Order: sequence, then structure tokens, then C-alpha cells
Amino acid sequence: MKRREKKQDASHIGDILTKNIGALAGRADLELLSLWETWTEAVGEEVARHTRPKAFRGTLLLVTVDSSVWIHHLSMMKHEIMARINKQLGEETLREIRFSIGHVEEP
Repeated sequence: MKRREKKQDASHIGDILTKNIGALAGRADLELLSLWETWTEAVGEEVARHTRPKAFRGTLLLVTVDSSVWIHHLSMMKHEIMARINKQLGEETLREIRFSIGHVEEP
């Protein structure tokens, strides 16, 4: 029976997934993954504490918000938030944001 060679260089699972996720996921999934990583930078710390990106559907971003007060506030800032996110993604991917109330977990 042949013995397996031991590999000297171990790789972190996160690095492997990041490199190979493109083969498994669609573009929207990759953009959502990218947005998750930069959400706080895109929207600011205070907004990030009350929100989480939930899903991309075409050019629509669904965002979970922890209260109706924050939904109202974010609705007034929608165009500014879209501009920041598109800048983070490096292209005009996002054209609409919809907010819904839900549980927002700590990052």
C-alpha cells in the first residue's frame, strides 16, 4: 500500500474557501460575501450595529434592521448608502435597497 506524502504547508480553511468559492457560488453570493466583510466601513459603525445585509437579488439588496425607527432613518439615507456600497464593490451593482425588521446579531 502506498503512503500519502505529508504536506509541509498547511492552509487556513478561510483562505481555501475564499479562493474556491467563485466556482461554487453565483456573482450575487460573492458580492454579498464581499459586502459582509466591508459592511461597517460602507455604512458606518452606528448604522452597522443596527443592520445586517441579508441577501442580493439581482440589483436589490435586502437589509435586516432592528427597529422601525432605524428603517425610517435609513430610508432617508438610502441613496447615500447605495453610493457608498457601490463604491466599496467597485461598480454600480446595487440599484435598490429594501429594509425589513428582524433580529440583528452582534458582528
